[in-house]
Amino acid sequence: MIQICITSRLSSLPIVVALKKGFFEEFGASVSLVVNTHHKAIHSLLDAGRIEAGEIPTVTYLQDSFLKKSKIKRIYKGIYLYHSPLSYYSRFLFKPEDLTKNRAYFIPVPHLYSIERFFAEKFLEEYAPNNPVKVRYVDTPGFLEEKEFLRPTCLGLISDPFLSPFLRNFYDFKNESETPILKTNVLYPSTLLAFSGDAVLNMGREISGVLLGVKKAIDFIQTQTIDNSKNLWEDLQLQNYYPHLRVGETKSLLNAHPLIQKGVFSYDGKSENLHPLLKDVYFRQIRRVMSPDSIQTTLDFSEILEALAPQKVFDVKKLSSFQENENLKHYSPSQINYRKLNAVRHLIVDVNSVMLDVLQGNYQSRLNTDETLQLDNRVKVLVNTMLDSFNAKLELQREEIAELENLISILEIKLDRSAVDLQYSEEKYRYLFEFSREAIALVDADTGNILEGNHQFRSLTGYTRGDITKMNIEDIIIGNQVSTQLQFGNDISKDTMLSLPDVEILVKDGSKLEVDISFTSILLSPKKRYQVQFRPNLERKEQERLQHEFISNVSHELRSPMTNIRGYLEFFKSDTSLPYNAEHKNMLEVIDKNAKRLSFLIENLLKLTTSREKEKEEEVVEIFDPVSVIEDVIHMNSHLAKGKPLEWELSLKKGYFLRGIKFEFSQIITNLYVNALKYTNKGKVTITVNEVANKIQITITDTGIGIDPNYKNQIFDRFFRIPSTDNRKIGGTGLGLSIVKSLVEKMGGEIFVESSLGVGSSFKLSFAKVNVSS
Repeated sequence: MIQICITSRLSSLPIVVALKKGFFEEFGASVSLVVNTHHKAIHSLLDAGRIEAGEIPTVTYLQDSFLKKSKIKRIYKGIYLYHSPLSYYSRFLFKPEDLTKNRAYFIPVPHLYSIERFFAEKFLEEYAPNNPVKVRYVDTPGFLEEKEFLRPTCLGLISDPFLSPFLRNFYDFKNESETPILKTNVLYPSTLLAFSGDAVLNMGREISGVLLGVKKAIDFIQTQTIDNSKNLWEDLQLQNYYPHLRVGETKSLLNAHPLIQKGVFSYDGKSENLHPLLKDVYFRQIRRVMSPDSIQTTLDFSEILEALAPQKVFDVKKLSSFQENENLKHYSPSQINYRKLNAVRHLIVDVNSVMLDVLQGNYQSRLNTDETLQLDNRVKVLVNTMLDSFNAKLELQREEIAELENLISILEIKLDRSAVDLQYSEEKYRYLFEFSREAIALVDADTGNILEGNHQFRSLTGYTRGDITKMNIEDIIIGNQVSTQLQFGNDISKDTMLSLPDVEILVKDGSKLEVDISFTSILLSPKKRYQVQFRPNLERKEQERLQHEFISNVSHELRSPMTNIRGYLEFFKSDTSLPYNAEHKNMLEVIDKNAKRLSFLIENLLKLTTSREKEKEEEVVEIFDPVSVIEDVIHMNSHLAKGKPLEWELSLKKGYFLRGIKFEFSQIITNLYVNALKYTNKGKVTITVNEVANKIQITITDTGIGIDPNYKNQIFDRFFRIPSTDNRKIGGTGLGLSIVKSLVEKMGGEIFVESSLGVGSSFKLSFAKVNVSS
């Protein structure tokens, strides 16, 4: 069986495909794959004859061929695997002057003798010729590339978006720089499949089967299309060989990636592309000139490819590429006679053998020791101790990894449960949304586009699901009422609640429909949405009309008998001839007090209805000074404060004018002033009139019982009274503030309230200032 060692980079994909598709078996080769994380380890194992075949960088093979001091050839080239359209990638787009000599940078590379390393050196020479920097090149396994690339001192990475998919999210200097090496647009022979000398000596026919299988796999990859490669990841179980790659990302890579069509997987490479990089950079390291002819001779695969063309198994030892001179012997570990070596060389060979065992995953391998105190034996003991310590730490890390895996399993279970709960919640919300009795639409807070409308909304407007997804909320709502209230795309982090009464919307048949609309902001995965409710207001308006008619009729019907009752009551009180005792007089006072209270209720009901009925009528509007009206109200109602230790603070500046109906303004001030007197047992009542921002502001402040903040938004509702003991003692109808608000809005003003429970209340009226020429 031939053992092939590959890296966890996608450059080894043809070998994996050949194994999983059965191409090796088709040509009679029995193959097992071992995934190693490092090119350097594979080269060492291959050089020592511990494995039969492996994926190594092309330049590493060149370096092995040119610089080997031993005449024994230990590694033979087989077939190209991957050709890379290299480019320089970085986390940030630096300029030559940004590089500093005082900082130590590093660049991760697959191998110190790899085309990526020499490309990086050449790029930095051309990009910053006058600003040389100190760069350290670090051997980095494929699964650590992204982690190392994100480190602050990493200057960049040489690769392509197929081998390193994460690079698509970072800067490609090919698009940003005019550096000559980036404009060559060539494919560099990156890796090849090589064989050990021992394997060539003993498994000639099996090696040809391996080469034929890999060649067929490369042809298979190049002919893939989106249709027949969409399941390639699952069919070949590639996650076992490339566990660090993101599944979705890699699936898209395999679906007829442009680089595959360009020929990154090819057994027919151009070695001449290497010479421009090697003639300068590599020469500085090996101090030896490498001519294009010598490189082409070393990387000449023509003989091997011709032998593979008939697609039949043969003995590779018949090819000159797999032969040595007669006076040279193939490397074979079994041919070394350790007994003829001295102690130091013996020790070196033994340590080398143990290190190779460790590289292959045999962490229990140890050196043979004895009881002597010889130097080599003591070194062996120290090496074994070091390996024991290393193994103990490795076992500890394995235990920690096992614990982490258990924790991850538990978290995955919890995550699955959370996902199920979330799915249930979403389905529940979707059901409630779709079958709600209210007409509801979901609107994107960024753009105002309608995302979805429920069944009731579609029935109300006549639009279909397809119509809705193409519309904006402003396409339905007539006028600019929404755009003036909501700024789509601005302040989307804030919660929003908005009600728009009596809005006209456009339905599908072109007609208009009057509705009440309410906007409520919600957060959905993870963007902000508006939930918009549409309520037809015909029924509400009809109910309000009937209610107003009822109140008006009842008020008028009660007013006449109440007038008679109060008239006769005044007659009885003023008639001195009647023999009243103290008890009778007390009863008359009680009757009078309640009659007045009932009259006040009837008057307020009439004011509420007439104020609404007259909104649409033309009325006589006056321009008046509010101070004179306020003074009259204070004079007429100050008797209500008798018996209370109250103070008045008045700051009434004359000379301001308002536009409106003076009687209605007096009703506004009367209600607020009477409330201040009623709800303040001691302290102070303050009334001010001043100008703020070109508006007339009237403030009535008391030091009374204050308003519970829970009911602050309800005090202007009709017939609403705060449920408290003090309110029940004081009495009232709950109509005063409702009348105030309706009359203030009728005058085009605004009313604001500030209150603290137990401290007092402050009502502020704001009206437009009227300029009167003298």
